[in-house]
Amino acid sequence: MFKRNKNRLLSLNKPKRRNWFIIWGIIGISAVVLFCIIYAIVLYNNLYDSKTANYSETEEVILEQTSLKEIDTIEHFFGDEAYHVVYGKNEQGEEKIIFYPLEEEDGEKNITTIDFENVLSKEQIIQEWQQNCTSCQFVNLTPALLDEEELWEVAYQDEQNRYVLAYYSMDDAEIYERLFFKSMFN
Repeated sequence: MFKRNKNRLLSLNKPKRRNWFIIWGIIGISAVVLFCIIYAIVLYNNLYDSKTANYSETEEVILEQTSLKEIDTIEHFFGDEAYHVVYGKNEQGEEKIIFYPLEEEDGEKNITTIDFENVLSKEQIIQEWQQNCTSCQFVNLTPALLDEEELWEVAYQDEQNRYVLAYYSMDDAEIYERLFFKSMFN
C-alpha cells in the first residue's frame, strides 16, 4: 500500500514540473524576443542619427549666411562631393534649393543656391523620365550637383532589373549622364 501512495505522489509531481518547464520556457523566449526588439530600436535610432548628423549645424549656417528664412527639409546628395541639399524659402516666399558642401575646399564652403522657379519641377522631370522609360520602376528623385552642373538625379530600376541613376539637366531635362548598376546576386 505504501508503494501505491509513493507512485501516486510521483505522478502528481510530474505535471507540476512540466508546467514550470513550460512557464520558464515562455519567459526565456519572451526575454529573447524583447531583447531583439530593443536592440532593433536602438540600432535604428543610431543609424537615423548618423544619417541626419550635422543637419542642425547646416540649418544654422544656412539661416545665417544665405537669404533663406525658413527651411523645409534637408537631404543628402553624394556625388563627386557630399552635400546637404536644403529646401527652403526666403523672406519673399520664393523657394530655393541650396547645396551645402560637407567638406571645405581651400578653407571655404562654396554654397550653391538655385531658384526653384527657374528650374523644371520634380513633376516635369518625372514625366520626362516616364516617357523615356515606360516599363521602369521609379525609386527616388533628388537634386544633384556634378561638375558644377545643376541636375536632377532619378533613381530607378530598368526593364533589365538594373539599378540606374540618371541625371537630367534642371534647365531643359536633357540627359547629362546615366550610371547602370548590375545586381551580383539574384
